[in-house]
Amino acid sequence: MGSAIAAAGQGAAAFGRDLPGDQIYTRIREAILRNRLGPGTKLAEVKLCDIFGVNREVVRRVLIRLASDGIVDYYPKRGAFVASPTPEQVAHVRDARIAIETFLVADLAGRATEEGLRSLDEIAERQVEAQRVGDRDIAVELSGAFHVRLAEMGGNPLCTKYLLELTALTCLAIVKFGVDPNKGCLHQDHFAVTAALRRGEGAEAAEVMRTHLGGVHTAVLEQSRRTPRSWDLSGILTDPPDATDQLRQG
Repeated sequence: MGSAIAAAGQGAAAFGRDLPGDQIYTRIREAILRNRLGPGTKLAEVKLCDIFGVNREVVRRVLIRLASDGIVDYYPKRGAFVASPTPEQVAHVRDARIAIETFLVADLAGRATEEGLRSLDEIAERQVEAQRVGDRDIAVELSGAFHVRLAEMGGNPLCTKYLLELTALTCLAIVKFGVDPNKGCLHQDHFAVTAALRRGEGAEAAEVMRTHLGGVHTAVLEQSRRTPRSWDLSGILTDPPDATDQLRQG
């Protein structure tokens, strides 16, 4: 992990120009949402200026924007850090996700397209493969991608936006506390949700989702006393794509 942000800077240098703020925002946001920048990672302004070739005002605006998304904690005198959810925040995220996602799947039943359902199955299958080869970070990323894809299928852009942020916080908490993949966001539940949707059973899909989300966040809370992992910012975006990226892309 250690190289994602610097790779974005290398990309800018290769074209001989600075990256606009929107592109910097997108690069850092994707690195966080894909769990390549772990919870608590310091997003040092000076280092980011160096990496992306921009001034501190541009970087500061990007960090404040990321903070408004809820995935970065920004402190004017201390700097910015990738969000590091507390147990209390995990409980709040759980309650919000249960409220949104149980309604979402119940509403999707009977109108989800086969193409959409196949895309859910494909994500769950890649999650199985990531767990099989022991790549926890990709497995966590894919577990979140399943829920975001469900939101996209619902067709409500606000629901998708909120779930993208809530799911990111869940994934950050899973990574922070080192939750065992076999106790976290289970692929078996994902297949069960898809199967219920395929049969048009909205109530069943909602109940599976409620139990699933309750179990995920209970596992996080049970692990919340463990020592969190740490990350080195300097290298998170410099690693070239490798074979593990195929699991993310399918």
